[in-house]
Amino acid sequence: MFARLANGNDGPVRVIEGQGTKLSRTMHGIAYDSVHDEIIVPVHLAGAVLVFRAGATGEEAPIRIIQGPHTHILRPETVNVDVKNNEIVVGEDVGQDVMFFPREAKGDVAPLRMIRGPKTGLDEVRGVTVDPVRNLLVVSSRSGKGTTGVFIFNRTDNGDVAPRAIIAGPKSGIIRIRQVEVDPERGKIFVAVKNNVESYKFADASPSPWSSDKPGFIGVWDINDNGDVPPRGVIKGPASEMVWPAGVALDPGDREVYTIDSVSNGMHSYYMPEFFPAKKQ
Repeated sequence: MFARLANGNDGPVRVIEGQGTKLSRTMHGIAYDSVHDEIIVPVHLAGAVLVFRAGATGEEAPIRIIQGPHTHILRPETVNVDVKNNEIVVGEDVGQDVMFFPREAKGDVAPLRMIRGPKTGLDEVRGVTVDPVRNLLVVSSRSGKGTTGVFIFNRTDNGDVAPRAIIAGPKSGIIRIRQVEVDPERGKIFVAVKNNVESYKFADASPSPWSSDKPGFIGVWDINDNGDVPPRGVIKGPASEMVWPAGVALDPGDREVYTIDSVSNGMHSYYMPEFFPAKKQ
């Protein structure tokens, strides 16, 4: 945990680490519950989801663990928390699914709902988030044989269901995708696009402006977008110091966007007032 205004080589104010925490080498997601002041972490190799006090420090044990055969959790890649509906959302790359648990779930408990199957179009689930205002689930999925993009479902969907919308294709610029977040107040989807694999070409064989020899970006789409549509806003380029953005988080109150970069091994924060316009009076 760092101070919000930390910069450069500033040290953390707190660190959660050690065997007692049950954290391991491979953790690709994290979520913060600002209402209950808790941190949720998926542990990929353990097939578990850990919940910590937000004020935890040192070798402090999690206050809850979701793990076991009844959970159907295999390799959790990403998590998020739906505070309004009191649920934890878990996305998997191996299971190719999204699962919903009660926020206070503990132990070997069955999910409330599970989105899984060929109709979903999901493959390696990299990010999950909920728009509680419109009752939607937003999922980022990467696939080597199917569609890589942003999949939008009804929040209460269950089983093998088709998404209501998919944002993907050459114009979207999405080649390799990571985390996703939603600003429900403004109806916007923020996506960490980690572009370093194969380039799209248009039907006339002309190269896409989003070629794979360029770094990734943070793209912003409208919650109602569908199909091969370009982002409505972008953070990218040399000045951004962004190479392979692997995560995205939002602070609408301070009008800031955060990303973690897997090449520079650093966290970047951007002041983006144009992404968070004030409410109309």
